[in-house]
Amino acid sequence: MTKRILICLLTFMVLSCTKIEESSIPFANVFLKLDLAFQDKELLTLFSYKEYTKPRYAGEMTGFSGVLVVHGNDNYYAYDLCCPYEAEQSTKIVSTNAGIAKCPKCGTEYDISYGAGNPMKGPSKFALRRYNVYMNGQELIVRN
Repeated sequence: MTKRILICLLTFMVLSCTKIEESSIPFANVFLKLDLAFQDKELLTLFSYKEYTKPRYAGEMTGFSGVLVVHGNDNYYAYDLCCPYEAEQSTKIVSTNAGIAKCPKCGTEYDISYGAGNPMKGPSKFALRRYNVYMNGQELIVRN
């Protein structure tokens, strides 16, 4: 019985000391109101995307490197444009085709069509930073 307790304690100590890697992208506020009826209507097309790198209106905030909004398979998704592997504000992912974004510096490709933003190919182990997207009539609200 004491062997089991000792083994459990040792296992707990080893696991609790293991450092979990996290992306070093700094937190930045995001708030966008997108008008699907007029100004942002190109997002109505399936697999369309649009980048927002600067606020267009007072009160808008575009995250650390900007926001990529994607009309995916079953919903709208939003990601920070910063590559989590590079974690530099100036290194922005680029959408290459339907459902894939790529970092021009490290070459990591990310799946952006289903909302996870997971790396598919390349050195990154981190998913893209994802933001919440809410539908409100003809508006999309993107925020964190």
